[in-house]
Amino acid sequence: MTLPLPNMTAPLVNKLGKIIPPWNSWFQQFAQAAAAVVSVLVGTSPFSYTANNTGQVIISGGTVSNIAFVRGAITINLFTSTASPRAVLVSIGDTVVITYSVLPTVQFVEL
Repeated sequence: MTLPLPNMTAPLVNKLGKIIPPWNSWFQQFAQAAAAVVSVLVGTSPFSYTANNTGQVIISGGTVSNIAFVRGAITINLFTSTASPRAVLVSIGDTVVITYSVLPTVQFVEL
């Protein structure tokens, strides 16, 4: 998650020359290691994955006939091709539904 730029009129350092919040928090986001890639245990088809964080659902291998993106009451069918891998950007609460005949590998990468 990217933090917004702090108030540009806020001082960068205190009287001792140390970086002060919120600048310290803003700069730290660039120095933190990237989140790990998480393997998702895939269930029976059609398999649904609901995101707990903002990120990408990456689907590779297997025989996938459709990938649908669900946000609220809206469903959008994204893929019916055999191209692999496929990446779907998600926000918290979004669901990706994968229909397959041969089990694919599914991973989640937090942004």
